[in-house]
Amino acid sequence: MSASHDDRSAWLRRQAGGLVLAAGALLWLFETHPLDLQVAGWFYDAARGAFPHRHEWLFDTLLHHGLKSLSVAAGLGAAGLAIAGMAGLWPDWPRRNALAAALGMALIPLGTALLKHWTHRHCPWDLTPFGGFVPYTTLLQGAPDGYAPGQCFPAGHAAGGFVWMVWGVALRSWKPRLARWALAGGLTLGLLMGVARMAQGAHFLSHTLWSAWFAWAVSVGLAAVCRVELGARGAGGRAGDGPQAASLTSACS
Repeated sequence: MSASHDDRSAWLRRQAGGLVLAAGALLWLFETHPLDLQVAGWFYDAARGAFPHRHEWLFDTLLHHGLKSLSVAAGLGAAGLAIAGMAGLWPDWPRRNALAAALGMALIPLGTALLKHWTHRHCPWDLTPFGGFVPYTTLLQGAPDGYAPGQCFPAGHAAGGFVWMVWGVALRSWKPRLARWALAGGLTLGLLMGVARMAQGAHFLSHTLWSAWFAWAVSVGLAAVCRVELGARGAGGRAGDGPQAASLTSACS
């Protein structure tokens, strides 16, 4: 067994352990403490019975619709770069890494959208503590019976920023500094987009943090399934070496 394989296996084990610990911490924090209600209360004006930032230009036009459009456009461009990498345009970028990037750009937002339909969680502005009509329940308590299902968990808007975390994995062996920037940028953008929607009453803090966790989990899962190269390549290494790069169909086999 090669040293690089050992390092990769160790990295995957660490990431899996981190995901388990983070999930446990999130469940403990938001199931046993009213943190979601407290943070949402910072943005809620009880006297007006509304979230004042909900329709403000900065939050609605710029940070919601503007950043969403920009994220979609940038995501399409990045997906195009990943597809070009899969075709071998950059020989030093492993094709299976490029495939992981392309899949992550699709699976993270798609998976988030599917979860929103399955979890049936409501937005803060729909809940009785914030002038709505639906009783508040925690995630493990489930959505209350007798109400139309909500579609607010996890945070889809924040996922448009967290999606860039997959590039922090896909670029590790080729452009490690750029990979770190992608990871930091994805976390920063996702949190910015998440907080903006929290200020509008569209999401709780837990919705945003679980979106980050999901993007992290998908990125690690793709690193495992696609056997992504994680360590810096030697001077003689090329993405086309070996049977793994013989065809795109074998890249995630």
